[in-house]
Amino acid sequence: MNAGREYLRAELIAVAETVVPGQRPVVTHDPGPVNPGVLFDGRGPATVCRITVETGDPKSPDPTAAVTAAAAALRARGWTTEVQPPENGHHRVSAQRDGYDIAVHAWTTDWRITLTGETPLAT
Repeated sequence: MNAGREYLRAELIAVAETVVPGQRPVVTHDPGPVNPGVLFDGRGPATVCRITVETGDPKSPDPTAAVTAAAAALRARGWTTEVQPPENGHHRVSAQRDGYDIAVHAWTTDWRITLTGETPLAT
């Protein structure tokens, strides 16, 4: 699980650095492996890691460019991407690779870009 967690964290940071060069991405959420079913029945060793990284440039916020750049960076790293049409100022792209999932979010009302990833379920 630690190898998967480190891989995902490194991917999120690398994409964030590509999308907003010159800014240092910040890991805002990384609680470590969790059992997503624990609240339901608490059984089973299945675990998953969810990590969130934020970045952005307050001087030049452009959510369309951020999402486009994130999709290109993810594709260049071997991810399959799908850019969603903007909805109420919310721009996003989703990406998958080898059971890992990433979602990138940007808003017209905020200069931050949020990248959230999840490892495959490990049993």
